[in-house]
Amino acid sequence: MFLSIACIAWGQNKPASEEFIHLSGAELQRDLDSLSSWILATHPAPFAYCSENDWLEKLKQNRETLQDGGNLFTAAKVFADLTNLLHDSHTGISLQSFANRLARSNGQIGIEVATVENQTVVVHDWYHTIAPGTIIAAIEEANARSLLGMALSLVPQEGHAMVSQLRMADRLWNDLVPFALGAVEGDSLKVAHASEDNWIFKLEVHPKSELDSIKALVKKPAISWQRLPDHPDVIKLTIRSFHPENTAKFRRQLKACFQEIRYASRRNDSRLAGVVLDLRNNSGGHIAIMAEVLAYLTTTDVRLPYGVQVRHSPLAQEGLNSRFSLQALFARGYASNFKELNDTMRKTHAQEMSFVQFEAPINPRKRLCYDGPMVLLINGLSASASVSLASWFVRSGRGKTIGEPPMGSISGTFGNPIQLTMPTSRIQVNVSTARYYTQAPIRWESQPLLPDHPTSMTIQNYIDGRDPCLEKGIESLKETSKNSF
Repeated sequence: MFLSIACIAWGQNKPASEEFIHLSGAELQRDLDSLSSWILATHPAPFAYCSENDWLEKLKQNRETLQDGGNLFTAAKVFADLTNLLHDSHTGISLQSFANRLARSNGQIGIEVATVENQTVVVHDWYHTIAPGTIIAAIEEANARSLLGMALSLVPQEGHAMVSQLRMADRLWNDLVPFALGAVEGDSLKVAHASEDNWIFKLEVHPKSELDSIKALVKKPAISWQRLPDHPDVIKLTIRSFHPENTAKFRRQLKACFQEIRYASRRNDSRLAGVVLDLRNNSGGHIAIMAEVLAYLTTTDVRLPYGVQVRHSPLAQEGLNSRFSLQALFARGYASNFKELNDTMRKTHAQEMSFVQFEAPINPRKRLCYDGPMVLLINGLSASASVSLASWFVRSGRGKTIGEPPMGSISGTFGNPIQLTMPTSRIQVNVSTARYYTQAPIRWESQPLLPDHPTSMTIQNYIDGRDPCLEKGIESLKETSKNSF
């Protein structure tokens, strides 16, 4: 059904997008075989969730699907169908690269949506023409939920983290819409609003460069913190990524935050109720940067992750070397873990598997470490290294978690993906090279981490501009603070 939507012709006289160029079955089958070979040679645990027979059978089915060839979406959907067997969010088509390619070719619509109360809801409009909370029923006769189904078919899933898969599909939705409808820059799309009178409005397709320029003006930093204006006794630390553009700046901001926390904790006239750590929409990054943060949250040494499982292959070795060569990236004493990992990779023959324990712990920052009341905010877009931090937060009893299940379990996640380009379709794919275990004894869970207080946005929250997760976090801190006296 979704493939048929992708082939809807929008404007017969308009030039076809390059992404609609037909690739032969033989070309796409070669890409598929290359993808399978890369994964089996590099992935640390390709059969954690499926058997080798399952993999070979799915590969055979997908080769048959591609016999008659197809366009970019056909290829991406089949590649995703194969990799989704792995239940590994780090292995699959590179969604950002794929979205950028579609946007450069067909343009973008200026809205962002989320699935809320089983509806497709506008959560942001970069051109300030559509109010948050607006429900979209259809675009040019294509059902909004069917378009979401297109996006879902491309998105990988970590274990059984279905909420995360949905949130990632929400993010891909607006990039897929012009492509799915065959629209190009300058087109005006008819959008049906889901209301009693089913009113109609227009949505323009904009050049990607134009939207990029607008977004750049309000780009959010990797890390920020503040005393909440309505609750000055609460400090909110927001970390959007553990892969900052400027590591030194990230460290300075982090230290400044905990200097303020220490100052506030010592003042008798302005008692600190607690700290909100906001990891919502944090897609992860370098585990050593996560270690920098953890050093401020604990008063004892912590081993996180407990260890890493790696497969020895030239591709994995190349990826690890490119990531772990910058010594300035590592928390104090933490570099020895990555040195051991690299040494193991060099000494062991190709195609063998190793488990490397991270013996060097994360050490507390002593004077600046904070052990007071704290809550953690997470959602379906919290992934990778942010899940590792969340898993420690839960296991250690550091505080309450609030929000949605993130993209990973309490016991570990895949990571360190390398990016490869398919020979013919030029679709970029990510393949995991490591499997992180967060605790001992070693175990692996498929269910995502469950927050102590499950909380999601409602349509009315978007209309009113409210943040129920933050509100719940503040309430929890105030209750803890009150009970401690």
